[in-house]
Amino acid sequence: MLYLLDGDMTFASAVETAQRLARFGRDEGQSEGIVVAIGYPDGDDMLARRSFDYTPEGPPDAVAHPTGGAPVFRRFLAGELMPRIAASYRVDTARQTLWGHSFGALFVLDTLLDKPELFRTYVATSPSLWFGARSLLGGLASLPARLAAAGPRTLHLGVGEREQDSVRARSQAMAMTHRELADRLAAIANLDVHSRVYSGESHGGTLLPGLGQAVRVAFQENQP
Repeated sequence: MLYLLDGDMTFASAVETAQRLARFGRDEGQSEGIVVAIGYPDGDDMLARRSFDYTPEGPPDAVAHPTGGAPVFRRFLAGELMPRIAASYRVDTARQTLWGHSFGALFVLDTLLDKPELFRTYVATSPSLWFGARSLLGGLASLPARLAAAGPRTLHLGVGEREQDSVRARSQAMAMTHRELADRLAAIANLDVHSRVYSGESHGGTLLPGLGQAVRVAFQENQP
């Protein structure tokens, strides 16, 4: 089962990719699965909603919208959405994947650090470290104990080759780069980290290849 953040924009592409892989990728271990797209009602300000829902506490006045709502949004997933899905469909809790891009990827990482038991596999594409690196650093110390209780987890971390040269990356004091984050996480027991760089891609250009990667790992028969 694959849970998508920014589901308004990504659901159709994820479903099409999943259907094609299930049809033509059987020899590579691809199977059918359920895609759960998490979006917002028509008429809502999606930019404002995601800026709040997907972010931990961050730098003051870093963006135009309120931030810091990740803990509340995570309680919604764990306490309302996921139980409702489990009551309606046959769910293999050992094969649940969470994907996000940009602020969504930041939420994926924040969830891994705070509640690793919620999902088996985490796919974070181009996380907004310029905003949330310091918060993530604060959660690294407690992650080994959380993983010891939750069991082994897998993280797929992707970034565009051109991202570190973006205007925002140059204009913000980044506490940690994507490479440094991957190295720190890879040193933690019970966490299998896969890091990749999308050649020639900027921040926005990683969304589709990252989404495709999430579909592939979510519906792989033999997940690590």
